[in-house]
Amino acid sequence: MDSSDVHTLSYILEVEDNLLNMRKYENGVLRILVPADLLDELLNFLHSVKNCVKFELVDVRLNRGTI
Repeated sequence: MDSSDVHTLSYILEVEDNLLNMRKYENGVLRILVPADLLDELLNFLHSVKNCVKFELVDVRLNRGTI
């Protein structure tokens, strides 16, 4: 993911209050944390903004409380 796209995606995602927490951007990868019960909603939302921001979903995994 390009760093300029991170900025654009940040503004888009801030509209979705309490949907997620953007945690870390490093080596072209943006880490996003979301409660398990909102994961499907986030994935649907991210799919809908792909025509505005170029990115690829690399991994989805359960977080057991460690960052």
